[in-house]
Amino acid sequence: MKGFRKSVLSLMLVVVFLGVACAAAYAAPSDLKAPPEQSQAYKEAGIESLQYLQDWGCDLTSGGGGYINISAFTRAYQDVDYIMARLYLQRWNGSSWVDLASWPYENYNTSYVSGVKGLQVLGGYYYRTRAEHSLTNDGITEPATPARSYSTSIYIN
Repeated sequence: MKGFRKSVLSLMLVVVFLGVACAAAYAAPSDLKAPPEQSQAYKEAGIESLQYLQDWGCDLTSGGGGYINISAFTRAYQDVDYIMARLYLQRWNGSSWVDLASWPYENYNTSYVSGVKGLQVLGGYYYRTRAEHSLTNDGITEPATPARSYSTSIYIN
């Protein structure tokens, strides 16, 4: 009888241990280090003169319950042949931003393009958006390397 109790107790301990280990493996990291520029949105462009590109940017807002809305826009001073914004969703892995997905938004013979995406994301992480922006007019692509924008980051519970 004593041997049976020990076997049952040992089996119960193994089951509890495996349950805790599996839960920890699938849970979001609780010790996730915050990104260094957590609340800074910014834009970048090359040093070349911008004849057509007027403004650009991206944004991320929380809708609650793990839902987010991300958006990007590109604006030219005048109608151009082609204008685009490529929107990226990024997640912080504790040491760097990782692209999860991207969506292109393009328009022709106009001065503006924008795009919005509603998504549900996994809680327990920091998220942000980044976007690349460029346009082409009369065979000139501006800027030569796409301009970039970055949103503020937010933590999703």
